[in-house]
Amino acid sequence: MGRNLICVYSKRHMYDVPEHVEMKRRANTRSLKEMALLLRDGSKIVWIAPSGGRDRPDPLSEEWYPDSFDSSSVDNMRRLIGRSGAAGHIYPLALLCYDIMPPPPKVEKEIGEKRIMSFHGAGLSVAPKICPSEIAVAGKMSEEVSCFLYLKSFEKNNVYWMLHGTASNQCRVHI
Repeated sequence: MGRNLICVYSKRHMYDVPEHVEMKRRANTRSLKEMALLLRDGSKIVWIAPSGGRDRPDPLSEEWYPDSFDSSSVDNMRRLIGRSGAAGHIYPLALLCYDIMPPPPKVEKEIGEKRIMSFHGAGLSVAPKICPSEIAVAGKMSEEVSCFLYLKSFEKNNVYWMLHGTASNQCRVHI
């Protein structure tokens, strides 16, 4: 499927199997170190999914609003770039592949859940570059930074709106 994929276990499922918690933590630490090495070398593209998963349409309105960004993921991204030693660039990116393999309606997984794959196009949207200094202003809370990046990601080239007819420019992080 991909090259040089780095797995990060989600916080949501970290404790699914209590015996695996320590193994997952060690794996996550190794993954962060590997990302740091990639960024230190330069000339690499690292895609971090700051919402931690797949976006779904709102179950009531059927409108598309990307999931809010996890502030710790955004902060990790900023710190990794800041400590890399090489020039780092942040380009908000949105990938729409819902029609290819829609996620289950609920976020929580179920054993044996049905997954349907189809042949469809994918949408890719890249917004203008964000300077780390824009989001590293002293006194900014991590939720504010997450909201800032969330809004920047979809203010231009809104893939969700283009393909599904709904603008996604609302931040669900309350400040």
